[in-house]
Amino acid sequence: MQEFLNYGSDIVQKKQALFASFFVIQNRLQTAGEKVQKQISMRQWHLLAMTQICEKPRTLTKIGALMGCSRQNVKNLAAALEAKGFVKLVCGTNNSVQIEITEAAGAYLLSMRDRQNEVLTRLFSLFSEDDVNKFFDLQNKLLDGLESVENYAYECKGNYNYE
Repeated sequence: MQEFLNYGSDIVQKKQALFASFFVIQNRLQTAGEKVQKQISMRQWHLLAMTQICEKPRTLTKIGALMGCSRQNVKNLAAALEAKGFVKLVCGTNNSVQIEITEAAGAYLLSMRDRQNEVLTRLFSLFSEDDVNKFFDLQNKLLDGLESVENYAYECKGNYNYE
C-alpha cells in the first residue's frame, strides 16, 4: 500500500488515492478472508452477517439495502447458501422472499468465531482505541458522502441517454 501513500501531496491526489484504495482493500480483504474460511465466499458470509442483524421480516430487499447491493444479487448469494443448507428462502407477505438462517449456518458461524476474531485483531492491531473511534466516525461521514453520490447518480441517470 506504500504506493498510495506516495501518490501525491495535493488534496485532489489524496482523495483519488483514498478512492482507489477502497477497491484495493475490498479485493485484499476478500482474498485473505476466503483463505481464512473456505466453505463460503466472503460475499456469502456478508449475506449471513447482514441477515443476522436485519429486522424481521428479513426480505431480499431489506438485506440488499443493508449490504448495498440489489435484491437480485442477494437472491443469487442466498441461492448458493441455500444449496449448502445455510439458509432457507421462504415466501413472505405480498410475494416477498425472506431469508431464514439454518442451524447449519449458525454452527458454521460459531465454528469460525475464533478465526473471525483473530482477523479483526490483526486487521486493527496498529489502531489504538481512539483510532478505532475516529475511524468509525470518519467512515460514517464517508457513508453520508456516499449517499450524496448515490443521489447525484440518480440525478445523472435522468439526464443520460442509455440508448
